[in-house]
Amino acid sequence: MTPPMHIFDDRSALDAALAKAVASHLAAGIRERGAATLVVSGGSTPDGFFSRLRDLPLDWSSIAVTLADERWVGPDHEDSNARLVSERLLQGPAAAARFVPLFVEDIVPEDAEEALGSDIAALGTFDAVVLGMGGDAHFASLFPGAEALATGLSIPSDRQCLAVRPNHAPHARMSLSLARLFDSRFRALHIVGDEKNQVLKTAMASADSSAFPIAAVFEAGRPHTDVYWAP
Repeated sequence: MTPPMHIFDDRSALDAALAKAVASHLAAGIRERGAATLVVSGGSTPDGFFSRLRDLPLDWSSIAVTLADERWVGPDHEDSNARLVSERLLQGPAAAARFVPLFVEDIVPEDAEEALGSDIAALGTFDAVVLGMGGDAHFASLFPGAEALATGLSIPSDRQCLAVRPNHAPHARMSLSLARLFDSRFRALHIVGDEKNQVLKTAMASADSSAFPIAAVFEAGRPHTDVYWAP
């Protein structure tokens, strides 16, 4: 399946276009339902996108923000996605948004699945989901070779989130399931650089989601996910 592709000459143009698209869906959610929900990913790729989005004229007090995944570390830890979002997105007017974390202090992630799942379920259908992708073709924290991968990719599924212990990445994780990510009105995969573009092409040509988890997002018959890419 060939996804809708949005290709840009540079990352600044990509960031601006993606922020505009996401803001449009958030504004529609607020207009139609009185509230909207945004799911974002960590890493360095979304920095420019976050900067663009936080400056757009939205009623941030009506928006809930949560994560596609979280490393099982406290919110002050340098590897925390919550910290990244707080410092890069939830600034200025965007600080009025409600943040819904994927972390609970003092317990292991497996023991937090039910409570966090209830928090995520309460958000209803997401208005916008922005995914990233690693060089190993993982998205959220659904890593190739992880014991929880098949559960996370299962369709259909009523799982909201699941604990993941990656084989080759630091920290235990909490990840939204693919089924939960698909329960959204708009989905985008945000990638930059030739290397990740090639990984995505290889994954889609292979269609082997056990080796290339991102391939599961683009299987035939599944809700479409737009790809935003710049060199």
